[in-house]
Amino acid sequence: MAIHLEGQDAPDHAADGSPLLDDDFLVLVNAWWQPLEFVLPATCAGQQWVVEIDTCEPSAVTAHGKRHAGDRVAAGPRSVVVLRGTAEAGEAP
Repeated sequence: MAIHLEGQDAPDHAADGSPLLDDDFLVLVNAWWQPLEFVLPATCAGQQWVVEIDTCEPSAVTAHGKRHAGDRVAAGPRSVVVLRGTAEAGEAP
């Protein structure tokens, strides 16, 4: 199962009227007993994904590198992978 949490679409507003924006997150949940591959969706132009949490291999989070739409990300058996979305340099959020 994959869940996309959009942090910038239709934002709430602070008391001063400024928009409350957040990062985008993609949560990949693998309840299967074997690893599964997920294909990252195209969400926003210039979107990059960085793995923040990998419950199967917590020490390997920094080794994942930046990912883009169409890239494959493996989630280990019975694990959760959380990716944080960022815009590429020069792209609007």
